[in-house]
Amino acid sequence: MSRFTHYLRLVLADLRYDRVSALCQALAVAAVLVPLMVLLGLRVGVIGTLIDRMDRDPAMRLILPDVTGANRFDEAWLTRWRARPDVAFVLPNTRAIAAQVDLIAAGGAELRVALNPTAAGDPLGVGEAVVAADQIGLTQEAARRLSVGLGDRLTVRLERSRNGKIEPLALPVTVTALVPPERAGGAGAYVILPRLLALQAFRDGFSLPELGVSDGLAEAPPVSAHPLFRLYARSIRDVAAVADALRAESVQPTTREGEIQATLNLDANLRAVLAIIVAVAAVGVAVSLIAGQMAALQRKRRDLAVLKLIGYGPLWLAALPVGHVLAVALGGLGLGSVFYAVAAGAINRLFAASLTPGEAACRLPLEIGLLVALVTLLVALPAGGIAGWRAARVDPAEEIRDV
Repeated sequence: MSRFTHYLRLVLADLRYDRVSALCQALAVAAVLVPLMVLLGLRVGVIGTLIDRMDRDPAMRLILPDVTGANRFDEAWLTRWRARPDVAFVLPNTRAIAAQVDLIAAGGAELRVALNPTAAGDPLGVGEAVVAADQIGLTQEAARRLSVGLGDRLTVRLERSRNGKIEPLALPVTVTALVPPERAGGAGAYVILPRLLALQAFRDGFSLPELGVSDGLAEAPPVSAHPLFRLYARSIRDVAAVADALRAESVQPTTREGEIQATLNLDANLRAVLAIIVAVAAVGVAVSLIAGQMAALQRKRRDLAVLKLIGYGPLWLAALPVGHVLAVALGGLGLGSVFYAVAAGAINRLFAASLTPGEAACRLPLEIGLLVALVTLLVALPAGGIAGWRAARVDPAEEIRDV
């Protein structure tokens, strides 16, 4: 029989002999761990879910420039910003007033909206479905107001004033994409950038044969710079850095940094509070185990003296309490995990109405669970070490003389 196997048999025999005390110590460890695990699970579940929702919401990552028109953004600028690792998507935009149009449904419903450009990779998810000039994407709210759905036809109507005359323009389009409300609220519409630039040129008085407009100035020259853009940071944690970089280039951005920072600060503060709670809990577990081991050692001094008399050296006697306390800690972890699972299940059922599939109000990731287990075992070692040191110093002659 190997020494390690023999050691395990001794530890198991010790646990069987002292099972009531060992169970009580394991329950004491579990009583400390369960509230701690629930608090950690709530931080990950509630705050983590909030941050994940914000990250999935394109509006939280959206960055727009000030509409004063003081800046111009050319293709070189756009290419440079697309190459940044913290930028997920950027697309130029026309003047705000040039994008105002009326959408008219076949049933007569009419809605004034601001057209936005879109392209492949748009976080709103419309770029892959709106690829031609006669296609349009709508938000759910816009579709509801117009009473239209995918495949329905609309008329885009706008007008311009030239030489004292009002010149209208009507363009037929097909709805090929609907943006869900969690990605974009309000009434909005999306077309490809060339179509939006053509509408801007129409308002500027140019002739546009491709739109059937032959009157006006000579054909519009290619647009080399744009007054606005629509940019999305890769993550809500990148919004502040991207906004600061824009300000460094004298571009005043419009963002939701305040909301994002408030949430991230709450997460950081909760982490700090939980770190303090973990430290206090670790001290509590250590004191509980040390007290339990000292009491157990006092009861087993004669048994240890007998073991020493029959040939077990000081290292064996020192290792026995270490194995005992580690087993107690593992037992406390097991019991705590079971109680935590019950509590987490009850909490998640309580908040089920507020959660979407895949979300949880109380969730403890594997890596945090393993960290809790590691800290518990590390905290248990000093208790076993102190008891082991005392056990190794047991004097058989003194113990037997007291019999």
